[in-house]
Amino acid sequence: MDNNTQQSKAVAPTSKISDTVDANFAEASAPSPSTETPQDSKLSKGVSWGFLFNLIFILLLLFATSAGGFYLYQELTVQKERSAELSKQLQQRLDDPLARITHLEQQQRSVERDVANKLTHVSESQNQLQEQVNKLAQQNPNHWMAEEAKYLVRMAGSKLWLEKDPQTALSLLEAADDRIETMKDPSLIPLRKALAKDMTEVAAIKTTDVAGTVLTLDSMIESLQQLKLNRSKSDVTTTDDSLAMTDSIEDWQSNLAKSWQALIEEFVVIRKRTTDHAPLLAPDQQWYLVENIRNKLLQAQLALFRQDQVNYRQSITLARKWIYQYFDLSDSKTEQTVAALDALVTLELQSPSIKQFSATPLLQQLVTHGSLISEQEKPL
Repeated sequence: MDNNTQQSKAVAPTSKISDTVDANFAEASAPSPSTETPQDSKLSKGVSWGFLFNLIFILLLLFATSAGGFYLYQELTVQKERSAELSKQLQQRLDDPLARITHLEQQQRSVERDVANKLTHVSESQNQLQEQVNKLAQQNPNHWMAEEAKYLVRMAGSKLWLEKDPQTALSLLEAADDRIETMKDPSLIPLRKALAKDMTEVAAIKTTDVAGTVLTLDSMIESLQQLKLNRSKSDVTTTDDSLAMTDSIEDWQSNLAKSWQALIEEFVVIRKRTTDHAPLLAPDQQWYLVENIRNKLLQAQLALFRQDQVNYRQSITLARKWIYQYFDLSDSKTEQTVAALDALVTLELQSPSIKQFSATPLLQQLVTHGSLISEQEKPL
């Protein structure tokens, strides 16, 4: 609207100027009399120069007007393109939320279908579980005792093979036999016979007091610092009463002679040993020796927990060798430690040879079918 107003204002003076130019042009083109004076000729020349000036001015105005119109046209075109782009962006921004809403609705429908399917599956599982509970409720009450006996036998296997505890395993087998005996069913005699066989085999396993042995090794590790090392002992005595000096000043000559005699005799001393040489160890190396012995005793403890007979005996034997070689055997604590190691090295770790309890498959038959299956009834 503002651009059109400016164009109309710019065209208005231009029309006035063009009217003036046309009037002057008409006057200049009017027929003049044949007789012209010099003043008229000068006037006609002045009019022609003014005409040219007006013409040039008009042309400039037309050029400026055309340029302004072309610029306005370009600006209008750019404004249209911008408005079209803005409308396109606005439409795109309006379409994005709609697309997102549509996508969310689809996801919601999918989730609703999944939830409905899961609810259907859960309801079916619940119905099946309820049916199983009803069937169990209708079964013989001895079925629960059979389940308990099966659980006890499973726990006995865990104690025997995982924890290496045959005593607890034997107690669990006895408890399972009590549950079967409480059922008062003569057809379960083969099951009780299998349990009796399993209990006999477990009772025959030699038990090892692993916890007590580990505690004994701990006490040895703590007392290593109190053991005394081997030190060299001199059995040669050089005391000679004849070379003893007196405190009297008058005996200075004899004291001087005795001092000289003692110096000559002890200048070079040769000692002979007839016993075996005991290995000596520097005091600053005692820490390394004690740490090595402690390390071997710790390895023996680890071998106990792993039921590794070979590594256990090797560790105990090497620790006993070092104590016997480097420590004072006349000390009572050293004697006690060596004696304890001699007793521990004879310890035997016996692994159970039982692979499976004989009562396990029979208990499985009892729990599954409610009774034991005879040889004729077993499926081919």
